[in-house]
Amino acid sequence: MRATRSLCLCLLATLAAALAPPAPARAESRAGALPDLRIARGSGAIAEAWLIAPTARYAHFVLGARYEAGGLAVRTRAGAVVTLILPEDEVFEDRQPRLADLDGDGEDEIVLVKSHLRLGAALAAIALSGGRLGILAETPPIGRPNAWLNPAGIADFDGDGRADIAVVEQPHVLGLLRVWSLRGGRLVEIASLPDVSNHVIGSPALGLSAVADFDGDGIADLALPSRDRGWLRFLSFAGGVREIARRRLPAPAASDFELDRGDGKPGVIVGLADGRRIRVLP
Repeated sequence: MRATRSLCLCLLATLAAALAPPAPARAESRAGALPDLRIARGSGAIAEAWLIAPTARYAHFVLGARYEAGGLAVRTRAGAVVTLILPEDEVFEDRQPRLADLDGDGEDEIVLVKSHLRLGAALAAIALSGGRLGILAETPPIGRPNAWLNPAGIADFDGDGRADIAVVEQPHVLGLLRVWSLRGGRLVEIASLPDVSNHVIGSPALGLSAVADFDGDGIADLALPSRDRGWLRFLSFAGGVREIARRRLPAPAASDFELDRGDGKPGVIVGLADGRRIRVLP
């Protein structure tokens, strides 16, 4: 009797274990990382990059959370972890390191928004060299506190064979698109255009933009909202700045975009403020 009861209990326990939902997978973590950890992964000497050292010393909080990053960490292909800690008057006002070979040497640099407590945001290109991280080049800061910029895409936008960085300066008030290229160790502006945005103030979503060859000329183009986020603008920079198309949105753009090639033509999946996600073609 006892043996039968024990067998039944064992079978019930086994069945319960089989029917129980699987334990949730543990989120990735890194020592000292920001709470909303975002890891960039590369195939070269930089295997991973992420932001560390959360700090409230720059109380702008444009991305919603009450912290910014005081440093950057990299895991090299050899497995070493290298860090760059900013001085007390600077922060990385960003969440997502971006990896791209900006100087054509075959190795990625890291692109981040670096804000000065008194002078506002600048675009920084950071390199791993000799086992150390350092600022390779930086744009001039906007010039006043709490003035921010948001990268919109990295690609060869002008067709010269070098990667360029498109950013929106002050996407909530000014809405100026500026395109920068690393030349001779300096970030040089190669194009600009007004009436754009790529961020909702207070939102952690940084990706209100998409990069693809929208006009079929073999050169990367950029799609991003108008400053009021009510239109989607498709822009080309080959031979000068040109608007390929402009499409009215049924509600303001509000969340990260996705590139869609479902029928062979590049389209953009736009997240709207009313919760819908729609496909927009140029």
